[in-house]
Amino acid sequence: MKISDLKITKQEGTIIAEAKFIWEDNDRPPFTMFVQTREEFEDFLFPDPNSFLRAGILNAWHYGEKRIAVEGSLCPALVNNLEGVFLLLKRWYPHDFPENPVIEILDNYKPLLPFSDHTLSLFSGGVDSVCLLRSNRLFYPKGHPNHIRAALSVEFARTPVPDGIEFSGKVEKRLLATKPILDDAEVQAIPVLTNIWWLNPDGYFFGQKSYGSQLLTTASFFNRGFYRGFIASSYDANFLHKPWGSHPQLDAYYSSSHFQVQHIGTEMTRLRKVEMLTEWPVGYHHIRVCQNDNTGGTNCGTCEKCIRTQLMLEALGKLKGCESFPKDTIDSELVQYLETYDMLYCTDQVHNEEKLFSYGKVSQLLEKRGRHDLSNPLKEILSKLNTRHLDTIKAKLY
Repeated sequence: MKISDLKITKQEGTIIAEAKFIWEDNDRPPFTMFVQTREEFEDFLFPDPNSFLRAGILNAWHYGEKRIAVEGSLCPALVNNLEGVFLLLKRWYPHDFPENPVIEILDNYKPLLPFSDHTLSLFSGGVDSVCLLRSNRLFYPKGHPNHIRAALSVEFARTPVPDGIEFSGKVEKRLLATKPILDDAEVQAIPVLTNIWWLNPDGYFFGQKSYGSQLLTTASFFNRGFYRGFIASSYDANFLHKPWGSHPQLDAYYSSSHFQVQHIGTEMTRLRKVEMLTEWPVGYHHIRVCQNDNTGGTNCGTCEKCIRTQLMLEALGKLKGCESFPKDTIDSELVQYLETYDMLYCTDQVHNEEKLFSYGKVSQLLEKRGRHDLSNPLKEILSKLNTRHLDTIKAKLY
């Protein structure tokens, strides 16, 4: 794979960093990757060869490219760190990858000094990212280098949009829904469109291998304004043995000399994160957790993430009065959706363990609160999930 024609262009109120990806060892067509934002963030955006290297490395490896070569100077620290990506993912998925591609230096090695000492955070509006922001405000005062200054909201699009008006139309639903959170935290919202997903538009590959790299790559293009990029944890420390596309050990390998990556939040269970948000009214009333509304504008109330969050709020005695969902009550019929639509089971053993642990804690709290109408069906569902989980383990053994 060769990555060339790195450039910045302006387009009717927006600014775009882009480069051309040429596949050399398979017949995939050339791909022009872009990152687009509003022109007001011109001073932050940089068509960094290191960012395009981050974008291409897993895809070049996955598709059997013998090398990846990027026009421009590369950071020796990042190139060295990427060896850790190869080692870890090969350990997790020994049969999924061919030989490592060689990272060829077309120009030279050049470790850059940070352009600033500021921090930005990836922000979806979900429990993990909102809790990251809340804990940041509790732990780091203004002026501290770790104090988050900006929140990066990433949306995927196949092609750049022609102007700022259409750009706003693509990103405004999530931004409007979560604006009260960012305003209260005094954080600058930076919306982004990118087509990095289509380098390999496979959900399994994204979730298990490239989730963190795609989002952190997008953040790294803003290294003219920020030295640190925070990404919220998906799992707590109980489940760090789970291979996943965003993991504290894996994500750290995407750091360079001028853009450091930190994976935040493994010290808190999801239930603790939800509890923390109930202590922050604006976060409590504006979280967006939904799997069905990809725009981030609303919560459907009936997908697994919505049901899980509502159950946690109810277990904490905080669902009543919450404005984040269509209703501020929950009944056994909605709990039954978890089984009716088979929302919990996965062939991934650790995924099932995490669901059993997380929902098990919720079930115990619901029972203590006298919500047996919710805890009893939930216990039955978890019992069936545990049986399927054990059967899967036995099938793998024999």
